Amino acid sequence: MKGESEKVVVNGLITDEAYVSIDNRGFTLGDGLFETMSLYGGAPFMLAEHLDRLAKGAQAIGLHLPVDQKKLSFAIAELASSNKVTRGVARLTVTRGFGKRGYASVGSGPASWFLTVRKYEPPDAKRNEGGYRLVIAPIKADPSSVLRGIKSISALEKAIAMDFAVKQGFDEALSLTQQGHASSCQASNIFWVKDGRLYTPSLDCAILPGITRKAIIDLAGKTGMELAEGKYEPAQLEKAGEVFLTNSLIEVMPVASIEGLAEYPGPGQVTQKLLADYRRRI
Repeated sequence: MKGESEKVVVNGLITDEAYVSIDNRGFTLGDGLFETMSLYGGAPFMLAEHLDRLAKGAQAIGLHLPVDQKKLSFAIAELASSNKVTRGVARLTVTRGFGKRGYASVGSGPASWFLTVRKYEPPDAKRNEGGYRLVIAPIKADPSSVLRGIKSISALEKAIAMDFAVKQGFDEALSLTQQGHASSCQASNIFWVKDGRLYTPSLDCAILPGITRKAIIDLAGKTGMELAEGKYEPAQLEKAGEVFLTNSLIEVMPVASIEGLAEYPGPGQVTQKLLADYRRRI
């Protein structure tokens, strides 16, 4: 990876010439984790929450984290300044590092970490047009998979699903579980409103425990809105009054339609209020 003047961090060192070894297990096997954080005014939002999720993922796969919050916060600030980023996105990638031939990780390491900080333009035009258009993903989510709930760089299934959506003119692909329940989109969690109640798939539905998802759940609770987390068939979304997606970059994005299910006259009042409440926290 090389940018003309972009600075990046590799294992704590700032450079504009960054390369990954051909023997790094992140490259050869997708053996690693990542976190994507929004920057406002050059500072990462909810950094502690992102690192907590990263630490849980690292514990689950037996990966030693080579970076802590203090070191990461300093590195983000340095790159934001060097790359002249105020509204942006920071991506932290951690891999198991060098590995011998084969799948077993015995004898590999030490772990490597890479950080980029780049400018980001929020999809306000899409929001103003009514939101994202979704299609049902061709790949089923498996709640029993060891990688479910982990933000792994092994993301080929998500890449296939997103290609399926984008090539047909959609913005995102909504996954269903092998049991036929709504799960999540490839890069976002999903919520919907029906009869004054807020619904979202539970963690048992092979979803990533989104940082923004948790923030929206907390905000909804503070307003007294009733929330239901569970296993829901797509028919529940067909009858919804409004639907929206959440992640750290798009924040709260209304859904305009789900192919084959329904169209929504969004953004609805609940969606707009939760977006406004979320932005007040920034």
